Amino acid sequence: TAASMLGVNSPAQFSLDSGGKQQVLTRAETETVRGGPNTAFTLKVSVISKLCKYHKMTNLGITEGCKLGSCHTVEDILGEGGFGLVAKCRNTQTKKTVAVKVNKGEEGVFQQAIEEIAILKQLRRLNPDTCNIVQWDGFFFDKERICLTFELLDQSLHQYLQEQNQYGLPMGELRSVLHQLATALSYVHSINIIHADLKPVNIMVVDRHQHPVRVKVIDFGLACPVSEAQQGMRLGTLWYRAPEMSLGVPLSQAFDMWALGLVMAELAMGCQLYPGRTDYDVLRFIVETQGQPSDDVLDHGLYTPKFFIKQNNGATRWRFKSPQDIQTRRMSAGSDSCSEGLHESSTPTYISQSVTPTSPPPL
Repeated sequence: TAASMLGVNSPAQFSLDSGGKQQVLTRAETETVRGGPNTAFTLKVSVISKLCKYHKMTNLGITEGCKLGSCHTVEDILGEGGFGLVAKCRNTQTKKTVAVKVNKGEEGVFQQAIEEIAILKQLRRLNPDTCNIVQWDGFFFDKERICLTFELLDQSLHQYLQEQNQYGLPMGELRSVLHQLATALSYVHSINIIHADLKPVNIMVVDRHQHPVRVKVIDFGLACPVSEAQQGMRLGTLWYRAPEMSLGVPLSQAFDMWALGLVMAELAMGCQLYPGRTDYDVLRFIVETQGQPSDDVLDHGLYTPKFFIKQNNGATRWRFKSPQDIQTRRMSAGSDSCSEGLHESSTPTYISQSVTPTSPPPL
């Protein structure tokens, strides 16, 4: 249930404080579960609209010196994203400095925060000294917003690369980082979780002055159990998205390994290996440098016809569409409202929640 996911032991009712307006929810109000009462990861909180109507906030209004919850004082704003913001806070009770992820009170963000907590509770079972995953300390409420508390780390791997050598890191450092990230993914995959958004801004350097550099994987806002991954989902950030995901092939943990390879290439070169503005752009880079996916893969893609044309003659059953093919399709449709005609599907795109100091790539 929603309450058990948030650490409340089998309550008859689940209570949330919404800016002085306490909402007491019955179990029937609190959740709608697909696939049975134990399917925690498909939970939908039906009461969110009730909470949000009291706080139509266009700005979180969080500044240095303000208080979050009962005991967290904001010392600095570390970054902002589609989910909300991350603040450096001091716990006035423990005197410990932590990073607090403040999620917006909007319906979609609220639901994703609850699902992230469910993932983080599973990750807590892993060895914190060897798993190379950010340590989660718990959560609290600030008005209608869920706030997640994490250990405070130094800077993102993206920032570290820009400061150390924007043209790439030395081979010795690359080996160390690769080993640590592969270890982190091994732990995550061992409990049947897909991170789904691995990239340099979601990898933190523990201490930039420490050598060899230590890194930890953060941001499990888009992570999902393998059993809950639905074919056709578009997760993560475009530049690090596996071609199979753009094609709508059934999801797997292999997508994280593709992202790991792209992260390491970026650390070696100092730039993204496959930049682009659309799925078509990125797929074109991949096809031109590595060749197109096998026919067996393309046959199973929900979105394959958007990027490939089936042919009767030729070495393969599918031919990658040329820019002219894409333009012709747009003209015949009489509209260019969907860039390259690649996003007509009603399947939702799950937006990356990363905090980054620069404008994120399109999703």
